[in-house]
This record gives sequence, structure tokens and C-alpha cells, in this order.
Amino acid sequence: MKNTKLLEITLLLASMLTILANAIIAPSLPLISETFKSIGNVEILTKMMLTLPALTIAIVAPLAGRLLDKVGRIKVLNASLLIYLLAGTSGFWLSDLWGILVGRFIFGLGVAGIMTVSTTLVGDYFTGAKREHFMGLQGAFVALGGLLFITTAGVLTDINWRYAFLIYAFSAIVMVMVPLALHEPKSNMERSVSSAEDSDAVPPIVWLAFISAFITTVSFYVIPVQLPFFLQRLEGVNGNKVGLALGSLPFAQAIASFFYKRVKMKLDFISIYILGFIPMAIGFCIIGFSVLYWQVILGVMTCGLGVGLLIPNGNLWVISLVPVHVRGKYIGMLTTATFLGMFFSPMIIQPVQKLVGMNTSFYVLGIALASLTVLYFVIRRQTLRIAIN
Repeated sequence: MKNTKLLEITLLLASMLTILANAIIAPSLPLISETFKSIGNVEILTKMMLTLPALTIAIVAPLAGRLLDKVGRIKVLNASLLIYLLAGTSGFWLSDLWGILVGRFIFGLGVAGIMTVSTTLVGDYFTGAKREHFMGLQGAFVALGGLLFITTAGVLTDINWRYAFLIYAFSAIVMVMVPLALHEPKSNMERSVSSAEDSDAVPPIVWLAFISAFITTVSFYVIPVQLPFFLQRLEGVNGNKVGLALGSLPFAQAIASFFYKRVKMKLDFISIYILGFIPMAIGFCIIGFSVLYWQVILGVMTCGLGVGLLIPNGNLWVISLVPVHVRGKYIGMLTTATFLGMFFSPMIIQPVQKLVGMNTSFYVLGIALASLTVLYFVIRRQTLRIAIN
């Protein structure tokens, strides 16, 4: 049996490499655009550095999920960490914009594997209250990773934007720890269930968890993609300040995630979605009204409080709904929904920005999320009525 504390630390460190991994280079986007300004549509291409990995993840995550159900969690994790290391740092040693974009696309393969495996292993290793506690802790570490990596990227960007890509080398530490700390779950080796049985065992409401994950990431990913350009218009804002502003999102997210277990003791999954969307709606409205740097920080942190509840909530809900023998498959589908949201986020918000302007687009998003809480309230009442009958 592996050391339990070392196992937990390794899982948490692996989780830090996932959801906000794409956003690590966000503070450097304006400088990358300036470096390659001779290339047509460079601003759109630069933003694609954040969204291209999300497209790869969305495509391959279900395949990764099925693969880890067949060949094992640890093998997939080791391969994913190696891809993450090599492709993630490619922006440091590649000089061509198109080459960097290809590297970002391949980088998504690594993120897809790491995220699917790390979340699945939480379901494999832990049960009951311990699982709820660890899921909240995992959400907090995901956020703290974003805080640490994005703010560091802001500092490095002021030296040279290429240095921000070296942050992905943190994955080498996790690579060393995996064989020392993690083991293949026994339940993963001893299952024997037909595919028809797998299908029948999963309730249809799991699709609400997927849709909710998509909506969550469409919304919160507006911040790393759009905020560097929003802040450019404020006086005295440099790469370091952009990094701090972006880092305030995972800071607040971590605080909320730490308290997820307590919230879950009092509320069901759908109620937590309602609770999480409210601060996100308020936060986006604050950003839209902002004319000063500290006001932007306040808005971003308010959004982060909602995100900190929503991400562990979706992961735990799917784990609790699906049987162990198809856990990898359905966590892969959740990962797809999450990163499809990241990929489509700029495509959804950009037309709104062109129509109403950047500031007003934040109000529109805030109002949309506030309206969504009403819809979820109706869904919750309907679900309770069906359960009683």
C-alpha cells in the first residue's frame, strides 16, 4: 500500500495542472500579438493559444476515459504528463507562431489525460464524506495552481513572454512522484460488466451535469481570454498587474472550494449550481461597470467564489451517478463538456462584444447567468416532484 499522504499530495499536484493550464499564458497574450503583428488576424490567432488546447481536450477526453478504463489509470497518467511537459514548454523554444499553435494543440492531449485520470482516481481511492472533502480540496488546489502559475506568468511576462511557457515544466515534479505515490485501483482490474449494463446503470440527469459544466466554463473563461485586453485600456496596467488580476480569480475560487464540503452537507447538487451562478452574475456586472483596477479585481474575485463551488460540484455529481466500471468514460465526457465550454467561450462572447461593446458584454453575461438560476430552480422543483412520486 502506498503512503496515503503522499498519494493525496500527488493527486492534488496533478490536479493543479488541469483546468487553468490553458490560462497560464494569458498575461502574455498582448505581447505575443505585438511580437507577431506582421501576421494577419494575429489577435484572433493569439487568443487561440488559450482555446486550441480546449478543442483537443474536448475531442480526446472521452477516448482517454475509455482508454483508462481498459489499460489502467497510471499508464495513461504517465503518458499524459510527458506530453504535457514537452508540448507545454514548446512556446519557449519555438520561434514560429504556427509552430507554437501546433504545440498548444498537442498540449491539450496531456491536459485531457491528466484531468480525466486525476478526477477518476478521486472516485477510485475515496468514498463518502472523505470523497466530498477531497473533491473540495482538489477544487481548491486547482484554483491555487492557477493563482500560483498565472501570477508567476505575469511576472515572467514582464521579463520575456516566452518564459511564461516554462511554468509547464512543473509537471516534471508530478512525473517523478507518480510511481512513488500512486497505485492502480483494484476495482479497475477486477470488473466484468457488459456494455448494455453500463448504459442502463447511468441516470439521464448526468447530462444536466455535462450541460452545467459547459455553461460554467463558457462563462468563467471569458475572464482569462478577454480580461488582458480589457485591462489594456486602463492606465498603468502592465503584465504583472494583468497576472495579479487573473490570479485573483483562482484565489477566490480556492476559498470557495475549501468550503465546498460544508455547503454540500446542507444543499443538493442542483441547489449548489443555483448558489454558484449568483456570485458569477454579480461579478460580471461589477467588471462591466469597472473604470478602476481595484474594481476589476473585486468583480473577478466575486466570480471566483461561484466557480469555486461549481467545479467540484460537477465532478462529485458525475462520480456519484456512475458505476465504477464506466467511471473513466463518464469523467471523460465531463472533461469534454468542460473544455468545449472553454473553446466556444470566445466564439460566443466575441459577437456580443462587437454588437454592444466590451463593457456591456459583461452585463449581458451577468444577466444571462442570473436568468439561469431561475431555470435551475424550476428544474430542481421538477426533479423533487418526480422523486416523491
